[in-house]
Amino acid sequence: METIPTNRLVCPKPKQLARCGRGKKVPKQFRSIGAPTDGFLKQRFLPLFEQRGKLPNQSRTEKDFFKSLSILSQTYGLEERNLESMPYPYNILLAHDYAQKHLQKSAQNIELSIMQDDNGMVKLTTKHSYRTGNTLYYIPVLPLYRLLQDKKQKQTAELLLSVFAYLYHVAGIPYYRENDSYLYYHYECLEEWLFDDLENIEMEQGNREILEFKKAFYYGDVMLRKMYNLHNLNFFRQRIESYKPICSFQKECLAVAEKALELLIRYPNCNIFCNTGNGKFDYDDEIIRAEQYISFISDSDGILHENIIRMVNDEFNECSEIEEPTLLQIYDAENHPLDIGLDFEYRLFPLLNDLCYLLNNMP
Repeated sequence: METIPTNRLVCPKPKQLARCGRGKKVPKQFRSIGAPTDGFLKQRFLPLFEQRGKLPNQSRTEKDFFKSLSILSQTYGLEERNLESMPYPYNILLAHDYAQKHLQKSAQNIELSIMQDDNGMVKLTTKHSYRTGNTLYYIPVLPLYRLLQDKKQKQTAELLLSVFAYLYHVAGIPYYRENDSYLYYHYECLEEWLFDDLENIEMEQGNREILEFKKAFYYGDVMLRKMYNLHNLNFFRQRIESYKPICSFQKECLAVAEKALELLIRYPNCNIFCNTGNGKFDYDDEIIRAEQYISFISDSDGILHENIIRMVNDEFNECSEIEEPTLLQIYDAENHPLDIGLDFEYRLFPLLNDLCYLLNNMP
């Protein structure tokens, strides 16, 4: 897996379309003689259907399905279509196809399915998912500590500190200095290996690695105390309103802070892991858990960071599945489906990308 990149992707410039040169003859087109077939393109065709086994009872299936479709239509604002004239089961297939195409217009990844419960009732279900793209969402904290030491950047640093406080207290992102976090174990292992093998390491390299550990631990604890202070969360809005950016970096910091505050206001009870435990995995599968690839980390540079990432990747290479945000909804009278889906995750993960880019590219 790769950490969040430090540089934006640069798209290549569009090339000029090639034109036909002068004097070149257009090849003569040949085709078979026949009657015009324009009317063929105006025809509507039923979806391909291959029957496997006996069809369920028509009247009950149609009743259950279209009742479920009505709930789905109300949830997402679909225009209900009259398909009574279509034969069974094509009326159900056409309705499913229409609803799926409408859901595909959403910015989210939504898969629509037809299910049958234990009582034989036919219902529509949706599976919402967010693809993390094998990315390590590791947020470095030492760049912010260094920014806090710059008196000229005090307001900017405090603004980002409020973002950190939101991610820690509300979004629930683990911190590498807390002993129940995934990265805490890796830092401990590396520290033990370093001191056990100190005799075989060059003095200069060994001193550099020891210094990186001391900074990661000491300043990491300092930043944890600052983030733990709810003052940074309570004054979040006030810091945004009083902030006056004067350069592009500060403008980007303000944009990130505003997005974080909007998430706090719109989703005050949403945690980044609230929808990551909904995937179905085999018991014997080695799974990359969400709390393993989402975390605060000491820094994004240096030997210590390289060793941490190497250890994580070596462990993840042994896994066959990854836990990602997933939401399953059933459209019936017993459930209360919402149209927001994974709206929180589709906003939060890009925010983490932008935040890490700022921390990794400070002026």
